[in-house]
Amino acid sequence: MAEQVAGGRGPAGTVTGGFAGRERELDSLRADIGRAGLDTLSGRKSARSRVLLIAGRPGSGRTALAEEFARTVAADYPDGLYRVRLAEPGGAPVPLEDIARDLLGRLGGTAPAGAGEDELAEAVRHALAGRRCFLLLDDAADPEQVHELVPDAPGSLVVAVSEGPLTGVPDVRPCTLGGLAVGAAVELLARYAGSTRVTVDPQAAESLVEECAGRPAALLLAGGWLA
Repeated sequence: MAEQVAGGRGPAGTVTGGFAGRERELDSLRADIGRAGLDTLSGRKSARSRVLLIAGRPGSGRTALAEEFARTVAADYPDGLYRVRLAEPGGAPVPLEDIARDLLGRLGGTAPAGAGEDELAEAVRHALAGRRCFLLLDDAADPEQVHELVPDAPGSLVVAVSEGPLTGVPDVRPCTLGGLAVGAAVELLARYAGSTRVTVDPQAAESLVEECAGRPAALLLAGGWLA
């Protein structure tokens, strides 16, 4: 699945070496794709793409989970992965107009002359409507940011990543992240610190991952210090 990146500055993240565990969450996300939504239960066919939400505090591995999930379902979305950063590294939201222009260009579309953010967002939704894409909306702070970019057709999948539940997005059941299970956290620590450091004193390794509360970002820092 090809990846295109739009929105905030900086290179796209990868999951190489930075992901472990989360099997339960991955299973839950996969099951949620086909979950009957409110439209289906009422006998109507949804006119929009399914939206999933991964919620977790910074450092919880929420983006890494979204990227790993994208990898596991890539075959179902042959028109590619489009990753959109909805916030700059400092936390300021990226203007919708900038996001829409960037994304529209990556979709091969042309922005209408003099178009404002509403027209640009509509052009993006129209460009996505005939495709089967995976749209990863990273660092969403406002449900309206997500709503404006959801394709007006059911073929694609939108996965929003945020710190909170984004309760304004309809028919979304958040996948909320805590710390990693001990086994997965130790596995991740071993990748960062080296397997020898972990196998020599596995009890100390388990104590350390508990001190880090199983947070991938904290394990990265601890592993770098031990390496």
